[in-house]
Amino acid sequence: MPTIVRKLSREKRGFLHGACTTMFLDGMCYEFAIALHQGLGWPMVGLMKNAVVRHAAVMSPQEILCDVRGSFLPADERFGRPFSCVPPYDLSRGLIEEDLRAIRPINEHGISTARKMAEVIWPKLRWNDSLASKVHAFADELEALSKKHGLWIRSSFPTTPPLLAIGMDDEGGYELRPTDDGSTYSISRYLAPFQSEV
Repeated sequence: MPTIVRKLSREKRGFLHGACTTMFLDGMCYEFAIALHQGLGWPMVGLMKNAVVRHAAVMSPQEILCDVRGSFLPADERFGRPFSCVPPYDLSRGLIEEDLRAIRPINEHGISTARKMAEVIWPKLRWNDSLASKVHAFADELEALSKKHGLWIRSSFPTTPPLLAIGMDDEGGYELRPTDDGSTYSISRYLAPFQSEV
């Protein structure tokens, strides 16, 4: 049976999109633009105001501006409104990450967070090396392994599904523990021992 990877409901994506817009429209738009650039491979552009990159976005192959709010035609007045800019916009094309990093420090965690949120909000876009594609590949291999050995990961109760979480590079591996009745095992990660640099 093929692996099924479900998407977040439209309502939950809408809630997440609202939270994401609050975080990344102004103040952390550079991080969001970098996340979209890395995730989609689309070039970054800067909305210029007085020779300063007032807002960063990406340009789709169809020449559509995209930022945390969604997509805009290049002459759409809504694109520049929050930044007191009006069309025709002064757009700096060919912006690279180093350009944005030279303007101000970039929050690396912000880029990672923006990427995760954007992938969930717009799951139909063709993301490079997305979390969903990694989870799907992992589940396919796990399913084959489970079929081979006849062992399956499941939750203790049918109403509490297990979770897959992104690793933080401190995992030691998986730990299996027998349940109280000894009929099955629980599975969870364990952390590697802390290695002092001294």
